[in-house]
Amino acid sequence: MKNLLAAILFLLVTKGVQAQQTNIMYLNGTYDLYSNQNGVVATTADQSMTIMTFDNNTFVVQGVSGPLQWMGLGKITDNTGYFDWRFEDGRFGQTTFTINNKGHLVARSVGFEMEYPYVAKKRK
Repeated sequence: MKNLLAAILFLLVTKGVQAQQTNIMYLNGTYDLYSNQNGVVATTADQSMTIMTFDNNTFVVQGVSGPLQWMGLGKITDNTGYFDWRFEDGRFGQTTFTINNKGHLVARSVGFEMEYPYVAKKRK
């Protein structure tokens, strides 16, 4: 997992993408993920993730879901974004999200044979 993170960081630093930049530093931090089934947000978090931002509206995300770890790479523009992710067991997918007025990420992850809508709340 650490080798994968190093490779992603290398690509981010060397890529030099020309894009309009937005200050996304406010995303840095660890978030608790709450299932959001049919608009009803759970009261207990069932996963967590940490976001690390970089230049060009790009960020890396690393998370824990039960006993499994996962990593992703994403982009954000204004208050919407996405990240592609992969679990350590090989499953992969994409998450799309918007940032609401409370600073929470209202998200939907979709992968092979799974869908997980959730709200991510930043830890204090």
